Amino acid sequence: MRPPPPSLEKQILSAMEEVIFSATYPELEIIYISPSAETLTGYPIDYFTEKHENWKNLIHPDDRSIVETALISLNADDKIRIRYRIQTKNNKIKFVQCQGRLIRDENGKILRFDGIIADISELLSLQDIIKNETGEIKQLLLENNILFNGSQDSMFLIEVMDDDKFVIRRINAAYEKSTGINQSSIQGKTPLDLLGEELGRPVIKNYQNVLKAKTTITYEESIPMPAGTKIWTTALTPIEVDGKFKFIVGASKDITEQKRAENALKESNERYALILEVSSDGWFDWDFVTNSVIYSRRWWLEFGNDEKSENVPIDYWKSLIHPDDYDWVTEFLDNIMLSQRETFEFSFQMKKRKGNYAHVLSRCYIQRDSSGNKIRMVGSNSDLTETKKIEYTLRKAKEMAEAANMAKGNFLANMSHEIRTPLNGIIGFTELLLHSNLTEEQKESLQNIRLSGKSLLSLVNQILDFSKIDSGKMELELISTDLTDLVQSTVDLFKISAASKAIHLKLNLDSHLPKFVSLDPLRVRQVLSNLIGNAIKFTHEGEVIVSVKPIKQIEEFIDIEFSILDTGIGIDLNSKTKLFDSFSQADTSITRKYGGTGLGLTITSELVQKMNSQLHIESELGKGSKFSFILSLQVNATGSVSSNLFEEKNTTTDESVIVENDQLQSDILIVEDNDLNKKLLSKMLLKRYPCIHLRFATDGADAVRQFQLKIPDLIFMDLQMPIMDGYTATIEIRKLEKDTHKKTPIVALTAGAFFSVKDTAIESGMNDFLTKPISTADLYSTIEKWLLSGRM
Repeated sequence: MRPPPPSLEKQILSAMEEVIFSATYPELEIIYISPSAETLTGYPIDYFTEKHENWKNLIHPDDRSIVETALISLNADDKIRIRYRIQTKNNKIKFVQCQGRLIRDENGKILRFDGIIADISELLSLQDIIKNETGEIKQLLLENNILFNGSQDSMFLIEVMDDDKFVIRRINAAYEKSTGINQSSIQGKTPLDLLGEELGRPVIKNYQNVLKAKTTITYEESIPMPAGTKIWTTALTPIEVDGKFKFIVGASKDITEQKRAENALKESNERYALILEVSSDGWFDWDFVTNSVIYSRRWWLEFGNDEKSENVPIDYWKSLIHPDDYDWVTEFLDNIMLSQRETFEFSFQMKKRKGNYAHVLSRCYIQRDSSGNKIRMVGSNSDLTETKKIEYTLRKAKEMAEAANMAKGNFLANMSHEIRTPLNGIIGFTELLLHSNLTEEQKESLQNIRLSGKSLLSLVNQILDFSKIDSGKMELELISTDLTDLVQSTVDLFKISAASKAIHLKLNLDSHLPKFVSLDPLRVRQVLSNLIGNAIKFTHEGEVIVSVKPIKQIEEFIDIEFSILDTGIGIDLNSKTKLFDSFSQADTSITRKYGGTGLGLTITSELVQKMNSQLHIESELGKGSKFSFILSLQVNATGSVSSNLFEEKNTTTDESVIVENDQLQSDILIVEDNDLNKKLLSKMLLKRYPCIHLRFATDGADAVRQFQLKIPDLIFMDLQMPIMDGYTATIEIRKLEKDTHKKTPIVALTAGAFFSVKDTAIESGMNDFLTKPISTADLYSTIEKWLLSGRM
């Protein structure tokens, strides 16, 4: 494979006789110097870059003050143009001209000093001098005066003297206007008289060159004049008289603006080329007339072959498209060519030089001629391979995280089921025993067992709540609710616990609060309960104040602040960050003293965030704490009170007696694979309904068989069972009832209570739902709802 050719810039710099350099400023340390420096000085390029003082050693001792003076003025003028002598490696003296300028960024900060150095030794040598002026030439000048002054170009006449001097004889009106010099001030002077040694010598050299050439020569020059320094293109023509060149006629055009435009265009092109070169994207130019493409160097190095990147047939690009993408890319471009679209982009796979495929994004623009015909497509190509890899990695990581989260959810669901099953027996049998004839000591022991079971059940519920929030599966149910009643009934739940600690529990409800607002009453009660419970728990004396007040209202939406203030132990400011971490507390000693899992505030904070708010805390150690949050709620005209929203069933107390109901003689099928749960449910039911008939099925398949033998009046259906689960069994039973008008009530029994278990049970055809541990009150209420109220 042939190496790529050197860049055009390097070819140009290598061929130039002038020395191009770039240096830091003000240190003047050489950053870059062109190869022609070795030709000019005899020293290699490394000589200038290894030690930044080396270039100064070349300056002739008598001229160093000239260079130093020019460099001092550089910061004020931004550019210099000086001539001085240098001593080459072989001790030869050369005259050089240095032109340079400071390069600044858009803010005016100096970036570097760039310049060019030219050898002008030959320009300072002298030619033959012609002394005498002839009458014929004078006559010729006189006759051409009209032409002279009628020209738009700046024209001048130089007489060649016999002593090899050049004397200025005439200038035209255009010259006077362009330069600011008048005829009387210039006539009879030599270039050295007019311009001085530094600027006059190059002018004399040009005059000598035209005499040598014996024909018209053209060159560019820049000479400072009273009207300003401008760039000229000058044509010199020698005039021969009696076999000798006695005069030189010059014509100059002001090309200053043209040069500025050219330089601006050059800088713009260089800048654009540099941007394209350093960009990771490649560009292309597809000529529709020749059906060929020009590619950028960077793109060609990645995707091209060993040929040139210009005039590449479009078929070569098509050959690089991945076979899986070829058909649709071809069809896509055909449709684009038939449409009126000018800009578009598309992504496809493309073969690289090494043989592997890359994902490429092409951004394209179609250019039209004056008649509206499409003539070319230009655009850029971006390699998206690394981006695609990152996307793939992130997608895999997301899938793994989701799988891990699902596994965690399933684990918690299973753990909930496994923990609730023995809890069902502990709490259930304890409640049954509490209804027996017991001594006070026995009742107290059983009551402690029951409370311990309830505490364990509360812990399981907290973990499940946390898991729901963590997985994003907890949804709020907005219900128009009596706000005052909701808050009042929540605070009432804690009056006894506060009174037992001699703590004053106070509720402040602002009189301007709306009556009905849309919120999730269950979750708002949960948040308030957690915060009030914590306040009472960590307060030994003093008070707990619950306040609710409106902040602002815009149309039907109102911002309401809820706050709970206590005079408890307070919180160390350094421990605040731990408060809302899962399974942590502000101080580990609190766990030992007060108990708890550390999940309460985590769940509370997450619930508040779910309601589009934030839980704020103000606290001082030893003086108390204040927790607050603001909810933006919709105001309504009507709504429900807490007694309608929460089925606050009074569970049977220890002293109450279960009243028998011998009127109920229904046939009930219990589908349960756990023997302990079967016994418990049987005892609970027969305790109150001694005349009912109980049948048992060990799994869903057995339940379907027994249903076919005899249809029961009610079915209690466990959800998780071997062979056939409760969902499937319910579906099969409903199929058997398809053509009947009366359907058997099916009540779900589960220890899971996780995510959408209840919804799935109802969707499968079940009518009601009981969560283990089952309370006797809930069980009896459900029985009588479906068997005594005439439902179904």
